[in-house]
Amino acid sequence: MVRTNDPVQAARLPQRRVGSPGADRLKGFVALLAILAIVGGVPYVLLRFFGTPWPDKMPSKSMLFSELSIETVLGIIAFFIWIAWLHFVICLIAEAVAEVRGHGLSPRVPLGGGSQVLARRLIGTVVLIAAGAGVSLPVASAVTTSGPAAPTSVTARHSGGDSAASQFRQTEASSTILTGNNQHAKKTTTGVRTNHDHKGQVIKYTEVRPPHGRNYDCLWDIAERHLGDGRRYKEIYDLNKNKLQPDGRRLTNPDLIMPGWQVRLPADAKGPGVHTVRVSVGDHTTTSTTETKTTTRPTETKTTETKTATKPKVTVDHKHESKTSGPGRFSEQGTEKGSSLGIVSSTTDPGAKNAKPTGPNVIAEPHVPGAGTNEQGEPAGGGTQVPVAVPVEAHSGISLQEAGIFGFGATLLAAGLALALKRRRGWAQGPGPKAAGQRQTEIDLRLAADVPTAQFVDNSLRKLGADMTQLSRPMPKVVAALVTDRALTLVLDPYEAQPAPPGPWQAIAEGTRWTLRRAYAPNADVNAPAPYPTLVTVGQNADGATVLIDLDTANGIVAFGGVTNASRDVVGSLAVELATNLWSEGAHISMVGFGDDLSSLAPARLSYWVRLDDAMAEVVRRTEAQVQACQRRDTGSVSEARMTHPDAALWGSEIIFLSAPPSPEEEDQLNRLAADAKRSISVVVVGDVLNSPWRFVVDEKNQAVCRLLGLEVDAHSVNPEQFADLVQLFDAAEADARDKRRSEQDMPAYEFSTTDLSQPAPVEVDLLGPVEVDARGAIDEGRIALSTEIVAFLASQDYGVHPNVLAGAIWPRGISQELRDSALEHTRRWVGVDAMYADESGRWMLNRSVVRVDWDVFRTLAKQASMVDDPRGPLSTALSLVHGPAWSNLPGGRYSWLAASGIERRMVEAVVDAALRLAEASLSHNDGNLARTALQTGLSFSPASEELWRATLRLASHFGTTADVTNVAGQMYAALTKHSGPRGPEAETDALVDELLPGYHRPAQVA
Repeated sequence: MVRTNDPVQAARLPQRRVGSPGADRLKGFVALLAILAIVGGVPYVLLRFFGTPWPDKMPSKSMLFSELSIETVLGIIAFFIWIAWLHFVICLIAEAVAEVRGHGLSPRVPLGGGSQVLARRLIGTVVLIAAGAGVSLPVASAVTTSGPAAPTSVTARHSGGDSAASQFRQTEASSTILTGNNQHAKKTTTGVRTNHDHKGQVIKYTEVRPPHGRNYDCLWDIAERHLGDGRRYKEIYDLNKNKLQPDGRRLTNPDLIMPGWQVRLPADAKGPGVHTVRVSVGDHTTTSTTETKTTTRPTETKTTETKTATKPKVTVDHKHESKTSGPGRFSEQGTEKGSSLGIVSSTTDPGAKNAKPTGPNVIAEPHVPGAGTNEQGEPAGGGTQVPVAVPVEAHSGISLQEAGIFGFGATLLAAGLALALKRRRGWAQGPGPKAAGQRQTEIDLRLAADVPTAQFVDNSLRKLGADMTQLSRPMPKVVAALVTDRALTLVLDPYEAQPAPPGPWQAIAEGTRWTLRRAYAPNADVNAPAPYPTLVTVGQNADGATVLIDLDTANGIVAFGGVTNASRDVVGSLAVELATNLWSEGAHISMVGFGDDLSSLAPARLSYWVRLDDAMAEVVRRTEAQVQACQRRDTGSVSEARMTHPDAALWGSEIIFLSAPPSPEEEDQLNRLAADAKRSISVVVVGDVLNSPWRFVVDEKNQAVCRLLGLEVDAHSVNPEQFADLVQLFDAAEADARDKRRSEQDMPAYEFSTTDLSQPAPVEVDLLGPVEVDARGAIDEGRIALSTEIVAFLASQDYGVHPNVLAGAIWPRGISQELRDSALEHTRRWVGVDAMYADESGRWMLNRSVVRVDWDVFRTLAKQASMVDDPRGPLSTALSLVHGPAWSNLPGGRYSWLAASGIERRMVEAVVDAALRLAEASLSHNDGNLARTALQTGLSFSPASEELWRATLRLASHFGTTADVTNVAGQMYAALTKHSGPRGPEAETDALVDELLPGYHRPAQVA
């Protein structure tokens, strides 16, 4: 259970002792001592006190009729003890030989009975010494599956390099077994599929039953129960040997299995308790028909005092032979149909083709990395035309497998952290002087972050919710989501009747998946509620797609078992992402029993608890308002009310993270809370929970498997050292945000002529907004992003930069000199050989007489304004160069050098100062329109600047009405909620609002 009575001593609390490797080793040593005591101690005592088992002299005939002495009786008893001891030693030897050979049960010893059973248990317990140590052994991949229209893949790196292949999952060896029903049997290849396996497969497994009295489940019983022949237990053992189980142990002894283990079965297994995940892959060259039976289960009513859930359980294609279903578990079946639920990659996803969704003759192409055609898409309403894709050079970007401290597949997690860090800095946006010590952490964070993808997911889901609400359609129940560079695919619950999706979404895989190609995503931020606030990334699958799961759909505890420390690192990453991502608005995360207090990363959304009962009491108190609101609005669930009655503060999700499995009483209470549809509560546990609907197994390589969902990913995780670095980085950002001192702005390296800005320059570089380069040369489409970054970096350097420094900034993970020079030459030909050059010392720079950088012009004009009596002219011209938030919409994995340059903060300081100075000068000449324009321009660049907002409030109060001031106050609080940190508005801001608008009701601060 979660130890909630003792204070946290270690940095990371251990899992419960029951079933831990340490306890197993202790039991094994005790059993070993018992064996040694019996084998060596018993003969020593007998020899010491009774002598040898044979007599000292030959017995005579008279001894049979003589009176028995006490010594004779004791000798007879000792003789039979010797016989029993010898018999037991033979049993021990037989069991030990069977264990060493690994062939299962030992031959039956005559008159063995209880002696052989005791010997088997002792030998099996001794094996726990090796089993406990074997937890750290490499694990083969478990099952990876997908739905009928979406085959899965688990890895296949077809290269000869061992080092490169070690980064990916190792494909499980195939096993050929007899399968089929009745008299017809055929050979089927089972095991984990590779990316190029189009034959399909069926994965079957069962769970080891808990003991009934003294009867323990064993592989023989499982084979007899599901295969009809107990002697086939060896097949089951071969399929599961050394596989990691949810409790962190592995099957190393066919006689030693534990209750709750998920045991894979041969393809012909059947009967109650068999769970099936079927992959039905349609061959593109043939036509196949798969019979699919979709069942819709009736919705059951639920109160907080009962265990019956309103939300249906998520199962994977179960046709019932025995119509029984345990609470919080999955259904059982006999003859299984193909699964209609798949989580991993979709090789038949039409998202790979950039064609109009509703257009004629749309053919679904394979959705795999590098697949698809290069056609230009005719976008739907509001979409953007897709340019022709041009291959990008291998050296032109950052590999996300190597990027950042979060490693493989952590793009959305890192994006949420990067955006949260920017909000924490508030008006400053960029790093200040106090962040110098955490510079490398921020560089790694920016390398791993993919902010455009996070915004794509957020805006797409919000737009979907708004469209479904407008059409009066219920939101579909989402099990998982797949995000690629081409599309967002939602995997829906196949046991729910789903409505038709709104355009440009497409329904695929018999309606069990909805997909939206990236070309048709919303172009701007969508002002609508987030429909799936508990959607969180678990990792990346073998095809490179980022996989997310919706914790709310689990309808119970989501358990992450396997290797405890690895599971805790994965769960920690889930908590951090939910506390910082864009679509979990209003969510609150409660971390119980973790030694790492991460609340400083998101103080308004994340809290730390030592006692579980205290955390549950607070969660119940907060969600009681949801229950009452659902009753008042006559809605059946929070998810429904969230869209029909938007209120992020009221309908925010509560997610509880536990560092170890709870006690049975706590587990029962948590399951009831999670199943209550009128409370938005989700629970995630480190460690195995037998009654959990979703049980993940995480190995020491951070590979996470959920056999029920057919999901296998390279899970991303954050370890304690990385947590400590992040906490220090966010603390430094907090300190920088409170520091209002302005740094002196350096003049450019030259005095740029500002007399005729209406005439275009040969090369123009815009940094005061989204980065843009207007050059005269030709360049391949695939090289534009890299060359733009090179030019922007050189534009931020006033006096040039050494090529090694440039290479370290643009390619922080390293690059060869040949590739570096090639990229620089492509860029130089693009902007012009006279616009970019290397001087005599080898330093690369831009020729400022040919290249016009708006940041240089801005600083020159700002300097001129300080030297004249009326600064309105130069400042107006300078602010006219601002065209949006600086350094926005940057591609993922690029511009990490911004963390070290400090140019972001200097730009904001300069623009805010210029806007305030122009507004003040305009008011001195009674020019309210120019003052308002100046302040609005400054706010477009730094929307979290409370200095600009307070000046805007005073301006509205001076020239406008009370309604104008109220409107500005509403815009201000909305902007601060979106762009500022968890501190909330400054006291000076609230005081000004109270002065100008007495009794103004401030909106609730959304966590």
